[in-house]
Amino acid sequence: METLAIINQLGTFSYIGIFGVSFLANVVIPVPEEIVLLALGYLAGSGHAQIFYLIPIVIAGLLASDIVMYTLARGGNKFITRFYEKFFAHRLESKQEWIHDHVEKVIFYSRFMVQLRFIGPFIAGHQKVPFRKFITYELAALVIYVPLFIWVGYYFQSRIVRIIDGVDLVRNIILITIGVVAGISLLRYLYRRFILN
Repeated sequence: METLAIINQLGTFSYIGIFGVSFLANVVIPVPEEIVLLALGYLAGSGHAQIFYLIPIVIAGLLASDIVMYTLARGGNKFITRFYEKFFAHRLESKQEWIHDHVEKVIFYSRFMVQLRFIGPFIAGHQKVPFRKFITYELAALVIYVPLFIWVGYYFQSRIVRIIDGVDLVRNIILITIGVVAGISLLRYLYRRFILN
């Protein structure tokens, strides 16, 4: 089973490896970040890791990853800028004033959004939010988010496989919904462009 394979693989890592996994979990690892955190909590509950070391290491890894995203967006990285223009610029164009006025909320709450948590660091960098302000809100979210998921994995270790599979199901539902909305938007665009003209 995929879930048990993830847990067993994480169980072989040192704390430095766990930092690396945390750093890559937001962007590179092809499973939701929540699954990684739940699996790490499970490992702490089963005695493979100390939870009091685990939580700050994971927070540091996720924070480092978000700082990289923030820095790339703030510096105008070509890949990040193209990605923004292709997927977000036209959708967020009418909301720029709201985003500017509520960027702290975007940074904080995006951390809790499955598969979309990169939006906070990206928008903060793109809007050139001061680094100290970005770190303050990002760290505030991580201090809630990381212990919560690790504690759930720790406390419910006997049911962890079902919990992780449930998170994966939610991710799939979100991705399907995004796909359907994108498909409908594309069809509407094509209809307006080629049929109405």
